[in-house]
Amino acid sequence: MEVNKEKYKDLALITSIILSEDILKGSLFQSFDKAYAIAEDFQKKYAHDFNWENENLDFDESVIIFTKVKILENLIKLETS
Repeated sequence: MEVNKEKYKDLALITSIILSEDILKGSLFQSFDKAYAIAEDFQKKYAHDFNWENENLDFDESVIIFTKVKILENLIKLETS
């Protein structure tokens, strides 16, 4: 049960970083679902127990860059549709 608790705590932290950086440029209510979905994608790539110690970027920077890339990917999809 402790693993799930840590996983969801991490998911909440990732979502809060995305929202606090205002990357999605909307109100809290407008942005929450999208931020949460991006956080889930981030967590699929970097599990809640990922070791950030030897990485070039820290956790916060990685979340921000990952989010910006997801936004660009979505824009490209819209433009090519």
